[in-house]
Amino acid sequence: MTPNSTGLRLTLAATAALVLAGCGQPAETPPAKPAEAPVAAAPAPVAAPALDKAALQGLLTPDETLEVVSLDAAGAASVSGEVKGYKAPVYAVPVAMGQTLSVAFEPSNSNLYFNVVDAADTSGAAVHRGEVDGASASITTSKAGVYLIKPFQPRATARRGEAGTFKLTLAVQ
Repeated sequence: MTPNSTGLRLTLAATAALVLAGCGQPAETPPAKPAEAPVAAAPAPVAAPALDKAALQGLLTPDETLEVVSLDAAGAASVSGEVKGYKAPVYAVPVAMGQTLSVAFEPSNSNLYFNVVDAADTSGAAVHRGEVDGASASITTSKAGVYLIKPFQPRATARRGEAGTFKLTLAVQ
C-alpha cells in the first residue's frame, strides 16, 4: 500500500460522509422505531330524538298528565306516582335507534299495570302490555323514537275511584 492510496481512501471516505450529510442522511442510519398503532376514536354518543310535548299531549286522554323523564348520565331514572280512578301520569322517554328501554314496575297493589306505547304508532297499540306481559319490559328499538309509559288500573277499579301508588325504574342503554 502506498501513502497515496491511503490518502485517497481517506479522501473518498470523507467525501462520502459529506455527500450523505448534504442529503440530510446521517452516515449511519439509526434503527427504525416500530410504528405505533392508530388510536381508535371514541364512539360518538347516541343522540335521542327531540320531544314534541304538544304532539305527545295530543295522544293522551284528559285524565292523563304528561311527564318527561330525565335520565341520569348512566341512562337511568326512577319515578313514583299514583293512579286514582282514571287519572294517571304518563311518562315520556326518548330512545335512540338500537338502544334498549328497560322498565320495571312496582305497584302498591295487584290492580295496577302499565303499558309501553311507541308515540309514533298512532293506533295506540302497546308494545308491552302489563296485564299480559308482566311487570317488566325490555324493548330494543329499530328506530329512534319516544316511548310512553302509561300506568293504569282496570276499568272496574277505576270506576270506583280506587287509588294505588307505584314506582318505575327505567334504563336506556
